[in-house]
Amino acid sequence: MIKLKNLSVSLVLSAALSAAAIWPISPSVQAAPAKEWLQISDTTTYYGEVSGDKPNGRGTMKWGDSKQYSGEFVNGQREGKGKYINEYAVDGESHKVVYNGEWKQDRMNGTGTLTHKVIQEDGAVRSNEIQTGAFGGGVQTSGYDVIHALADPDFYFAYKSPQEQLVIMGSADHLKASLKSGSLFSAEYRSGTIHKSYSVFPADTAAEQRINEASLKYLQSIQPKLNPHLEQFERLAGQVPLK
Repeated sequence: MIKLKNLSVSLVLSAALSAAAIWPISPSVQAAPAKEWLQISDTTTYYGEVSGDKPNGRGTMKWGDSKQYSGEFVNGQREGKGKYINEYAVDGESHKVVYNGEWKQDRMNGTGTLTHKVIQEDGAVRSNEIQTGAFGGGVQTSGYDVIHALADPDFYFAYKSPQEQLVIMGSADHLKASLKSGSLFSAEYRSGTIHKSYSVFPADTAAEQRINEASLKYLQSIQPKLNPHLEQFERLAGQVPLK
Protein backbone atom coordinates (compact mmCIF):
# COMPACT_ATOMS: atom_id res chain seq x y z
CA MET A 1 0.00 0.00 0.00
CA ILE A 2 2.81 2.35 0.81
CA LYS A 3 4.52 1.72 -2.54
CA LEU A 4 1.25 2.26 -4.40
CA LYS A 5 0.65 5.55 -2.61
CA ASN A 6 4.15 6.78 -3.47
CA LEU A 7 3.62 5.79 -7.08
CA SER A 8 0.39 7.81 -7.18
CA VAL A 9 2.17 10.91 -5.87
CA SER A 10 4.88 10.46 -8.49
CA LEU A 11 2.28 10.24 -11.23
CA VAL A 12 0.56 13.39 -10.01
CA LEU A 13 3.86 15.31 -9.95
CA SER A 14 4.76 14.01 -13.40
CA ALA A 15 1.39 15.08 -14.78
CA ALA A 16 1.78 18.53 -13.24
CA LEU A 17 5.24 18.99 -14.75
CA SER A 18 3.98 17.85 -18.13
CA ALA A 19 1.10 20.31 -17.96
CA ALA A 20 3.52 23.12 -17.10
CA ALA A 21 5.59 22.23 -20.15
CA ILE A 22 2.51 22.24 -22.40
CA TRP A 23 0.91 25.43 -21.03
CA PRO A 24 3.37 28.39 -20.85
CA ILE A 25 3.20 30.80 -17.95
CA SER A 26 0.99 33.79 -18.71
CA PRO A 27 2.97 37.02 -19.27
CA SER A 28 0.71 38.69 -16.71
CA VAL A 29 2.21 36.61 -13.94
CA GLN A 30 5.82 36.96 -15.07
CA ALA A 31 8.07 39.23 -13.07
CA ALA A 32 8.32 42.84 -14.25
CA PRO A 33 11.74 44.02 -15.50
CA ALA A 34 13.96 44.97 -12.59
CA LYS A 35 14.61 48.68 -12.02
CA GLU A 36 17.81 50.19 -10.68
CA TRP A 37 19.24 53.49 -9.48
CA LEU A 38 22.23 54.81 -11.45
CA GLN A 39 24.44 57.78 -10.60
CA ILE A 40 25.43 58.97 -14.09
CA SER A 41 27.39 62.03 -12.89
CA ASP A 42 27.53 64.39 -9.91
CA THR A 43 24.20 65.95 -10.93
CA THR A 44 22.62 63.26 -13.15
CA THR A 45 20.65 60.32 -11.79
CA TYR A 46 18.56 57.58 -13.37
CA TYR A 47 15.94 55.17 -12.10
CA GLY A 48 14.48 52.51 -14.36
CA GLU A 49 15.33 49.50 -16.46
CA VAL A 50 19.02 48.84 -17.05
CA SER A 51 21.14 46.68 -19.31
CA GLY A 52 24.93 46.59 -19.22
CA ASP A 53 25.00 49.30 -16.54
CA LYS A 54 23.23 51.70 -18.91
CA PRO A 55 19.62 52.96 -19.07
CA ASN A 56 17.78 50.56 -21.36
CA GLY A 57 14.00 50.27 -21.44
CA ARG A 58 11.69 52.58 -19.53
CA GLY A 59 12.94 54.97 -16.87
CA THR A 60 13.45 58.53 -15.66
CA MET A 61 16.66 60.55 -15.89
CA LYS A 62 17.16 63.80 -13.97
CA TRP A 63 19.77 66.50 -14.51
CA GLY A 64 19.79 68.39 -11.21
CA ASP A 65 16.46 69.96 -10.25
CA SER A 66 15.75 71.68 -13.57
CA LYS A 67 15.66 68.95 -16.22
CA GLN A 68 14.18 65.49 -16.47
CA TYR A 69 13.14 62.92 -19.06
CA SER A 70 10.69 60.07 -18.53
CA GLY A 71 10.32 57.49 -21.26
CA GLU A 72 12.24 54.96 -23.29
CA PHE A 73 16.02 54.46 -23.50
CA VAL A 74 18.25 52.37 -25.74
CA ASN A 75 21.85 51.76 -24.72
CA GLY A 76 22.00 54.82 -22.47
CA GLN A 77 20.32 57.25 -24.89
CA ARG A 78 16.80 58.60 -25.16
CA GLU A 79 15.18 56.61 -27.94
CA GLY A 80 11.53 55.77 -28.51
CA LYS A 81 8.79 57.80 -26.85
CA GLY A 82 9.24 60.09 -23.87
CA LYS A 83 8.60 63.43 -22.20
CA TYR A 84 11.34 65.99 -21.52
CA ILE A 85 10.98 69.00 -19.20
CA ASN A 86 13.53 71.80 -18.83
CA GLU A 87 12.97 74.78 -16.52
CA TYR A 88 15.56 77.57 -16.33
CA ALA A 89 15.93 81.34 -15.83
CA VAL A 90 17.46 83.97 -18.13
CA ASP A 91 17.70 87.71 -17.29
CA GLY A 92 15.11 87.41 -14.56
CA GLU A 93 12.61 85.54 -16.72
CA SER A 94 11.66 81.90 -16.13
CA HIS A 95 11.45 79.50 -19.06
CA LYS A 96 9.67 76.17 -19.24
CA VAL A 97 10.31 73.89 -22.22
CA VAL A 98 8.37 70.63 -22.62
CA TYR A 99 8.72 68.10 -25.43
CA ASN A 100 6.49 65.05 -25.59
CA GLY A 101 7.09 62.69 -28.49
CA GLU A 102 9.57 60.48 -30.27
CA TRP A 103 13.35 60.39 -29.80
CA LYS A 104 16.33 58.85 -31.55
CA GLN A 105 19.97 58.82 -30.40
CA ASP A 106 19.25 61.29 -27.59
CA ARG A 107 17.57 63.91 -29.82
CA MET A 108 14.00 64.86 -30.70
CA ASN A 109 13.23 62.79 -33.78
CA GLY A 110 9.81 61.80 -35.12
CA THR A 111 6.32 62.98 -34.23
CA GLY A 112 5.96 65.21 -31.19
CA THR A 113 4.84 68.44 -29.55
CA LEU A 114 7.15 71.11 -28.12
CA THR A 115 6.00 73.99 -25.89
CA HIS A 116 7.97 76.95 -24.56
CA LYS A 117 6.54 79.41 -22.03
CA VAL A 118 8.39 82.54 -20.87
CA ILE A 119 7.26 84.24 -17.62
CA GLN A 120 8.43 87.71 -16.55
CA GLU A 121 9.56 88.64 -13.05
CA ASP A 122 6.14 90.15 -12.32
CA GLY A 123 4.46 86.82 -13.12
CA ALA A 124 3.03 87.84 -16.48
CA VAL A 125 3.48 85.44 -19.38
CA ARG A 126 5.56 87.22 -22.02
CA SER A 127 5.26 84.53 -24.66
CA ASN A 128 3.80 81.07 -25.10
CA GLU A 129 4.71 78.82 -28.04
CA ILE A 130 3.62 75.42 -29.34
CA GLN A 131 5.20 73.42 -32.15
CA THR A 132 3.59 70.21 -33.31
CA GLY A 133 4.47 67.89 -36.16
CA ALA A 134 7.68 66.14 -37.19
CA PHE A 135 11.10 66.68 -35.63
CA GLY A 136 14.56 65.64 -36.77
CA GLY A 137 18.01 66.26 -35.33
CA GLY A 138 16.51 68.12 -32.38
CA VAL A 139 14.46 70.70 -34.36
CA GLN A 140 11.05 70.85 -36.00
CA THR A 141 11.18 69.82 -39.66
CA SER A 142 7.51 70.09 -40.61
CA GLY A 143 4.19 70.97 -39.01
CA TYR A 144 2.72 73.92 -37.13
CA ASP A 145 4.28 76.63 -34.98
CA VAL A 146 2.13 79.12 -33.05
CA ILE A 147 3.46 81.89 -30.78
CA HIS A 148 1.28 84.08 -28.56
CA ALA A 149 3.18 87.06 -27.12
CA LEU A 150 2.86 90.46 -25.51
CA ALA A 151 3.37 92.14 -28.89
CA ASP A 152 1.49 93.83 -31.71
CA PRO A 153 0.29 91.75 -33.42
CA ASP A 154 0.05 89.20 -30.65
CA PHE A 155 0.05 86.00 -32.73
CA TYR A 156 2.58 84.41 -35.09
CA PHE A 157 1.40 81.39 -37.11
CA ALA A 158 3.56 79.18 -39.31
CA TYR A 159 3.11 75.96 -41.25
CA LYS A 160 5.85 74.22 -43.18
CA SER A 161 6.22 71.05 -45.21
CA PRO A 162 8.47 69.97 -48.08
CA GLN A 163 5.81 71.31 -50.48
CA GLU A 164 4.75 74.63 -48.97
CA GLN A 165 5.22 77.25 -46.26
CA LEU A 166 2.69 79.64 -44.79
CA VAL A 167 3.38 82.43 -42.26
CA ILE A 168 0.67 84.70 -40.86
CA MET A 169 0.78 87.45 -38.24
CA GLY A 170 -2.29 88.94 -36.65
CA SER A 171 -5.15 88.03 -34.35
CA ALA A 172 -6.23 84.45 -33.61
CA ASP A 173 -9.89 85.28 -34.17
CA HIS A 174 -11.67 84.63 -37.48
CA LEU A 175 -8.58 83.94 -39.57
CA LYS A 176 -10.58 82.71 -42.54
CA ALA A 177 -12.83 85.77 -42.52
CA SER A 178 -9.79 88.05 -42.15
CA LEU A 179 -8.10 86.55 -45.20
CA LYS A 180 -11.31 86.81 -47.20
CA SER A 181 -11.72 90.49 -46.31
CA GLY A 182 -8.00 91.32 -46.68
CA SER A 183 -7.64 92.44 -43.06
CA LEU A 184 -4.85 90.08 -42.00
CA PHE A 185 -1.87 91.93 -40.54
CA SER A 186 0.46 90.04 -42.88
CA ALA A 187 0.71 86.76 -44.78
CA GLU A 188 3.48 85.04 -46.71
CA TYR A 189 3.13 81.90 -48.82
CA ARG A 190 5.71 79.78 -50.64
CA SER A 191 5.21 76.71 -52.82
CA GLY A 192 7.82 75.73 -55.37
CA THR A 193 8.58 78.82 -57.44
CA ILE A 194 5.54 80.67 -56.05
CA HIS A 195 6.25 83.34 -53.44
CA LYS A 196 3.49 85.70 -52.36
CA SER A 197 3.76 88.26 -49.56
CA TYR A 198 0.96 90.53 -48.37
CA SER A 199 0.65 93.24 -45.69
CA VAL A 200 -2.37 95.22 -44.57
CA PHE A 201 -0.28 98.40 -44.63
CA PRO A 202 0.02 100.35 -47.90
CA ALA A 203 3.31 99.93 -49.77
CA ASP A 204 5.76 102.78 -50.29
CA THR A 205 5.27 102.95 -54.05
CA ALA A 206 2.39 102.35 -56.44
CA ALA A 207 4.26 99.46 -58.08
CA GLU A 208 4.85 97.79 -54.73
CA GLN A 209 1.21 98.31 -53.80
CA ARG A 210 0.09 96.55 -56.99
CA ILE A 211 2.30 93.59 -56.08
CA ASN A 212 0.86 93.64 -52.55
CA GLU A 213 -2.72 93.60 -53.85
CA ALA A 214 -1.94 90.88 -56.40
CA SER A 215 -0.48 88.72 -53.62
CA LEU A 216 -3.66 89.15 -51.57
CA LYS A 217 -5.83 88.17 -54.55
CA TYR A 218 -3.71 85.06 -55.10
CA LEU A 219 -3.99 84.03 -51.45
CA GLN A 220 -7.75 84.58 -51.56
CA SER A 221 -7.95 82.45 -54.72
CA ILE A 222 -6.34 79.48 -52.94
CA GLN A 223 -8.16 80.01 -49.65
CA PRO A 224 -9.96 76.63 -49.82
CA LYS A 225 -6.51 75.05 -49.80
CA LEU A 226 -5.33 77.26 -46.92
CA ASN A 227 -8.43 76.94 -44.74
CA PRO A 228 -7.39 73.67 -43.02
CA HIS A 229 -4.16 75.39 -41.93
CA LEU A 230 -6.07 78.44 -40.69
CA GLU A 231 -8.41 76.20 -38.69
CA GLN A 232 -5.46 74.39 -37.13
CA PHE A 233 -3.85 77.74 -36.27
CA GLU A 234 -6.98 78.75 -34.36
CA ARG A 235 -7.13 75.42 -32.49
CA LEU A 236 -3.50 75.69 -31.42
CA ALA A 237 -3.95 79.34 -30.43
CA GLY A 238 -6.28 78.13 -27.70
CA GLN A 239 -3.43 76.10 -26.20
CA VAL A 240 -1.06 79.04 -25.67
CA PRO A 241 -2.86 81.53 -23.39
CA LEU A 242 -0.95 84.39 -21.78
CA LYS A 243 -1.73 83.28 -18.23
